[in-house]
Amino acid sequence: MTEPAIRLQAVSRRFGALQAVRDVTLDVMPGERRAVLGPNGAGKTTLFNTICGDYPPTGGSIALFGTDITGLRPHQRTRLGIGRTYQTSLLFNGLTVLENLFIAVRGLRPGRFSFLRPGRGDEGVARARELADRMRLSHLLAAEVLNLSHGQRRQLEVGMALAGDPRVLMLDEPAAGLSPGDRPELLRLLRELPRSLTLILIEHDMDIALSATDVVSVMKDGVVVVEAPADRIEDHPVVQSIYLGSGH
Repeated sequence: MTEPAIRLQAVSRRFGALQAVRDVTLDVMPGERRAVLGPNGAGKTTLFNTICGDYPPTGGSIALFGTDITGLRPHQRTRLGIGRTYQTSLLFNGLTVLENLFIAVRGLRPGRFSFLRPGRGDEGVARARELADRMRLSHLLAAEVLNLSHGQRRQLEVGMALAGDPRVLMLDEPAAGLSPGDRPELLRLLRELPRSLTLILIEHDMDIALSATDVVSVMKDGVVVVEAPADRIEDHPVVQSIYLGSGH
């Protein structure tokens, strides 16, 4: 049988007396598109941070394609194939689109601490240009990030997360703050990601979440309470009561 891309077994994360994530067990298969939904405070971002290594779990285990990564640091998990974005932008506002992408590419390669400027034909620059094209930002290579629209910044963040050719891409609310006009472009980019890449995202925008994913896990109070195909999740009574605000 195919190993899951991500396997969580009874994963928990406690902050003092607060149990933010409790005994979460789930498998995300290779190439799957998985959304993690739930109200504020449900534990979604904490679960993300636990998978990525920002917060080591206080219980349970995490495996990436069959390799136990429970005790690894974030950069070690990145090198094994996990890429991610954050709710808060981590872009370099004073640099250009091309420079941001180049830093993301360079940071994952040998010689990343070198102070030498890249020469003509540098592989890292070529890769940065390729990522810009993939994110439809080629016309903005020389633009300072500070001057980008919010939607363009989100596209750049996804491009930077793809710099290391991850096997699993984790997006934390990629549509947050986007205008209605920016959302279709983001959705197109997500749908165009190759199926060789496993996608896991947290998203409050139901249209984005359900249109871009195959399976949905819904969390409440640190626990996964529902798991169902994306095209059936809205009709689930538990989801209607805890996420959609139904009184039934």
